[in-house]
Amino acid sequence: MKRTLITLSLSLLTSNFLLAQEEEVVSSSKFQKVRFGAYVAPNISWMKPANSKSNDGAYNVSNNGSKIGFTWGLLMDYWFADNYALTTGLQINGTGGKILANAVSQNASKVYTADFDYSFQYLEIPVNIKLKTSPIGSTGMNFFGQAGLTAGFNISKRVTYNVIETDENNNALPAVSEDKVKLKGLLSVAPIIFQLNVGAGVQYPFSERLAGYAGIFFNNGFAPDVTNPAKYDLNYQHDFSDGNIRLNNIALRFGLFF
Repeated sequence: MKRTLITLSLSLLTSNFLLAQEEEVVSSSKFQKVRFGAYVAPNISWMKPANSKSNDGAYNVSNNGSKIGFTWGLLMDYWFADNYALTTGLQINGTGGKILANAVSQNASKVYTADFDYSFQYLEIPVNIKLKTSPIGSTGMNFFGQAGLTAGFNISKRVTYNVIETDENNNALPAVSEDKVKLKGLLSVAPIIFQLNVGAGVQYPFSERLAGYAGIFFNNGFAPDVTNPAKYDLNYQHDFSDGNIRLNNIALRFGLFF
């Protein structure tokens, strides 16, 4: 009898342990702490001066148009709770914008008008806090929102420009222009910029491991000045200033989580 009770007790303990293990596996399959993804994102970018005049007051500076670009990258979500995650990744961002600087007064021997169309590429590392809703209905779909900071490292800088200067007699000289030339010098464009970013979207599961998502994301550059015309080595004679230029973009992102 005693042997039977011992055998029965061991059987119950073993079955409870196996059941707990099975529940743990099921639970872990429903909640993945780390998820990796990839995405593409067409974007519209623009450059905007923080002030309407350059720092020296010599030029009126304005945004002169936006550019169509493209971003692609890899990301990682680390879910430290069911609905909260730290998300980061690595992305290549094709961006830029157009800036027009007009001299406040037409003095002799200076740049009178500078029309610049910038094309940049940045290697970017975003760091965000992400929140999502619980699955909606039987579809498993959920909505998410995120906000954080992006550091961008410049890897390409080209410009198309048209510059008009005045001579010593205050006469306008023929325009100097070039198309898609490389800006030389480390400090001609800020080697690293910082942007605040926010985004929101929807995620839809295709299977237990695969999910698709789409969202809209806004990046607002806040530091430092993106361009430094005093460091340009181009085919006109005089320098000009363009104020505190910031780089912004809005992107429509489509991606997959694995």
